[in-house]
This record gives sequence, C-alpha cells and structure tokens, in this order.
Amino acid sequence: MSDLLKIWFTEYKKIFSDGGTIMLFIIAIIIYPVLYSLAYSNELVKDVPIAVVDNNHSNMSRLLTRMLDASDEVNVKYKMSDFNAAKTKFDEGEIYGIIHIPDDFNKRILKSESAHVSVYADASYMVIYKQILTSANYTIGTMSAGIEIQRRISKGQALDVAYYERDPLPLETYSLFNPNGGYATYAMPAVLLLVLQQTLLLGIGLLGGTAKEFGKEHYLLPIGLKKGGTIPIIIGKTLAYFSLYIINTLFVLVIIFRIFNLPMRSGYFEMFIFLTPFLLSVIFMGMTIASLFKHRESSMMILLFTSIPFIFLSGFSWPIDSMPTWIQYLSTVIPSTPGIKGFLALTQKGASFNDVFMEWQHLWILTIIYFGSTVILLKTILRRAQKTININTKNSNKLLNS
Repeated sequence: MSDLLKIWFTEYKKIFSDGGTIMLFIIAIIIYPVLYSLAYSNELVKDVPIAVVDNNHSNMSRLLTRMLDASDEVNVKYKMSDFNAAKTKFDEGEIYGIIHIPDDFNKRILKSESAHVSVYADASYMVIYKQILTSANYTIGTMSAGIEIQRRISKGQALDVAYYERDPLPLETYSLFNPNGGYATYAMPAVLLLVLQQTLLLGIGLLGGTAKEFGKEHYLLPIGLKKGGTIPIIIGKTLAYFSLYIINTLFVLVIIFRIFNLPMRSGYFEMFIFLTPFLLSVIFMGMTIASLFKHRESSMMILLFTSIPFIFLSGFSWPIDSMPTWIQYLSTVIPSTPGIKGFLALTQKGASFNDVFMEWQHLWILTIIYFGSTVILLKTILRRAQKTININTKNSNKLLNS
C-alpha cells in the first residue's frame, strides 16, 4: 500500500509539473467542449441563401417565392429571371441552391395539369442540402395541397371532405430523441466522450514518452523488481489519472450538458457506473501504447491522428454494420466504440442500464485485456532498465580498475 500511494502521488507531481499534460488534462478539457458546443449551439442551419429563378412572373410563382422566403430553412437572396446568372452566383459560392419556376407554371396549374418546379441544391454539404430540400418539399407540398383543395371546393365538395379526399392516408412523423433534428444534440455527446478519451491517451502517452526519453523510469525499479511490484505501480498511476478524469467527466456531464441544453436522460449514478470501465480501459490502453514510445513527441505525432479514425469507427456517424468486416473487428478494440454507443443510449434515448449491459461488459473485457498488456510491457521495460544499469555499472567498475 505504501508503494501504491508513493506512485500515486509521484504521478500527480509528474502531471502538474509538465506543461504539456496540464494543457491536455485540464485546459483542453475546458476549451474543447466549450468551443465545440458553442459552434453548434444553434442546433439547426437556418436561412441558407438560395436564388429563385422565376420565368413565369405570375401571382402563383410570386406566392411560391414568398412562401419559400418565409420558411426558416432558406433565405431567398436573389430573385432572378436568368438561370445562367443564378448558376454563376452558385459557382461563386454566394448561394447554395437554385429553385427554378418554369414559364408554364401558372398555365399548367390553371389547366389542372402537373406543374414542375426544379430544385438544385449543393449535395456536397449534407446539412445545407437537407435544409434546402426540406424547405422546397414542405413549401411546394403545402401549395400543392392548397390548390388541390380549392379545386375540390370549386366542384362543390365540402371543406372537410376535400381535406380527406386530398389526403386519405395522412402520414404522422415523430422524431424520437432529437425532436428538432439539431446537429449539436446529434454530434456533441459522442464528440465530448471522444475528447475525454483522446486527451487521456495523449497525456499518458506524453508522460510515457518523456520517461523513456530522459530515463526517468528508473525510479520505478525498487518497487517494480519486487514480487508483484508492477501491480502497485500500475494501480498507483491509474488512480492518479482516474481521479482527475472523474472530475473532468463530471465537468462535461454536469456543466457542459446543462449550459448547452444537451440531452441527459439518465441518472448520474448510472452514468458513473457505465463510464468507470470506459475510463479504466482508456487508461490501460494509454499505458500500453505509451510503453512503446521512446520520445516525448511520439505520442503527439501518432495519437493525434487517431481522433478522426476513432470517431468514424465508433459507429455514430456511419453504422458499423455497413463497414467492411475487418474494420468492424478493428473497432471492437477501441474503448470509444462501445463507450459512445452506450453513452448515447443512456443520455439521448433514456435507456436503462440493462439496455447497455453488453457495451458495459465489452468495456470491462477491454479493461482486463489492456491491463494484462500493461503488466507484461511494464515488466519488460523494467527488466531492460535493470540490465542497462548493470551493464553501465560493470563498465564503470572496469574503468575504475583500469
């Protein structure tokens, strides 16, 4: 126990005496969640600039233009008659979509024929594309329904009968868990959990690389070479990281989630129980990876570029089942994969703990695996360090004797 406590507080000293780890463990945890949450705090993209090319110039075409402009999703920035001029504005990036009303628009409506309106939207930007298409579908659908009902009423049908016959099988849509379709509600919970994972991995890697580069791991030899001495070393380090990241996790769940109105449909006790193996598996994964670094900068160079792959492999942006089989297997060794899945189920869907038991069990399995790999690699490092000291001692004795 004395060895464990010694390692625990020594690791605290290493953390708080290193500017890089302070930046990762404390400052980054404050800046990144606040910055990302502020960026997406509006939830929805509104007033996307578009152009309406009106070749009809009728009351109906002008009404459609006003209805489009009145919607929250788009802003009719230009009302034009020349499609090529609108295309130029699109190519220059001034607008993200074009809605074209043909010259026979009103004529076809008066003849009770189908009138066509063309919608051109920038599909390379999916959020903007969705907003333009939503506004166009809703506005054109509303106008179409109004025209059809007016036709039926003019033929002598009662208003309620006209409504029914116009839409005999109405569709009712309920958006579960994210009623407004907000981007922050969709993205931020997963991103925040990944921020916790990546800063923890980077910080542990930075400390491990520093110890290797400057030979600071020798202070572990008196404890590590004892029988079972690697266990108090690993547990002592783990307690230092875990205690810090419990505070960081509470900051994210209690403060960030409340300030930015992110969904929290689970109790904090359930969240603590679920996130405990997540933090432990990340810590042991970090220790395993850190043992491979020989220089301080190695962790930043290697681990910094894992953020994007890890977010894609988590399955929140693209279903894991739709990925190649070998990538699915690869994703299972990353704590954020089951962590994000269970975290989203608890925070957004209000799932019970039984619903995320498989993910919780998965995290414990990763914890055990990475703990074992940490023990093996730490023993190897300490033995090599002891051999190096013995060789240096022998060489020194030879020099003295000579």
